[in-house]
Amino acid sequence: MSVILLADIDAFFAQAEQVKRPELRGRPVIVGGRATDRSVVASASYEARARGVKTAMPVAQAVRVCPDGVFLRGDFATYSQMSQQFRDVCLQHTPLVEQVSLDEAYLDLSGCRRRYARLLAGGDGPISESAWPLLAARGLQHDILQATGLYVSVGVASSRTVAKMASDSAKPRGVLHVWPGREAAFLAGLPVGRLPGIGPKTAERLRRYNLQTIGQLASVSRELLVESFGAAGEFLYEAARGRGSAAVDPQEWVPRSISRETTFEHDTSDRQQLAAMLSYLLQRACRQLRAGGLTAATITLKLRYADFQTVARSCTLPDATDHDDELYRALMALLPRTYTRRVAVRLVGVALSGLSADGRQMRLFDEEAYGRRDRLYASIDAIREKFGFTSLVTSRAVDLMETHSRRRDTFELPVGCLSR
Repeated sequence: MSVILLADIDAFFAQAEQVKRPELRGRPVIVGGRATDRSVVASASYEARARGVKTAMPVAQAVRVCPDGVFLRGDFATYSQMSQQFRDVCLQHTPLVEQVSLDEAYLDLSGCRRRYARLLAGGDGPISESAWPLLAARGLQHDILQATGLYVSVGVASSRTVAKMASDSAKPRGVLHVWPGREAAFLAGLPVGRLPGIGPKTAERLRRYNLQTIGQLASVSRELLVESFGAAGEFLYEAARGRGSAAVDPQEWVPRSISRETTFEHDTSDRQQLAAMLSYLLQRACRQLRAGGLTAATITLKLRYADFQTVARSCTLPDATDHDDELYRALMALLPRTYTRRVAVRLVGVALSGLSADGRQMRLFDEEAYGRRDRLYASIDAIREKFGFTSLVTSRAVDLMETHSRRRDTFELPVGCLSR
């Protein structure tokens, strides 16, 4: 029988700030921007959540519901370092670790019963088949706390889907083991929107069919679900019964995307200012891309107007790359397709996706020139690593020097670039 754990760091960014600054323990911490910033909440501690603060809530609204909160712009470098420590501890428990985000990882402990029997029982006497996974999860929880100072919630089940839902139900700081054969009973009373893989639109459609809970969904035949939802109906049928994959892919984690976005201090319709900010955000994203040994095939431009209408346009390149100049040309081609209204812009963002660690294809006619640019970007990254990111400012982003103050590693933006 498979034993799958899902370890999830509780309120990661906010908790990381509390670890970094112990005086913030027990206080409502909101990461995403300062109290005066025009930004949104990226993470809220449980103390802040108890006051009504939610992820993606505008910071201005969070200030109203939690005026005594500690509002921070965030520190992505610290979060990345803590995420690596989290992964390292997981790997001490099993080599079968699949990190699916900065703060989540699946562990396959199916072959670890004897190891935990020795460790947890001291080698004296048997340990029951039902007890050891729960004890192993608590051991993992303890080790992560000791190594990082971070609390995690852990779900244990025979499939990834149920382990994920058990972890969510255990929050904060809890452990929940759903024993084999009890999956349907565990899921029955939960809302259909809690199933991983079900988006808001599907959940709303299910509710229109009066399928409010997973138990009600499980009462629907496979045939009817497939007829109503197509291929997704097969997934709904299996997931509602607690079935699903137990496969854990231990490859090095590759993020689904790398993104950067910011809210302007004042709404703007100046296309030169938009281009300068987009260039800077792209440079930050490309630096992370190269640091991870990755290339990107697709670039997305996100734009939010002053009236909060949000638009995004994407472009897939002929060849994946990690070069700023190629991605910038594609980004600028997207700008007139994205900014089509005579309304000022509140927010812009850049996302790189289609990421791969497999390298890039050889370029038959410009391989030498591409190699020179490789060396150029390696030199730029080395200089910025030594002297700070803003030690080199490209002409495309130089306008920001007139409108934003500089620190060693960044321009002072209204909201820190926390997204990946």
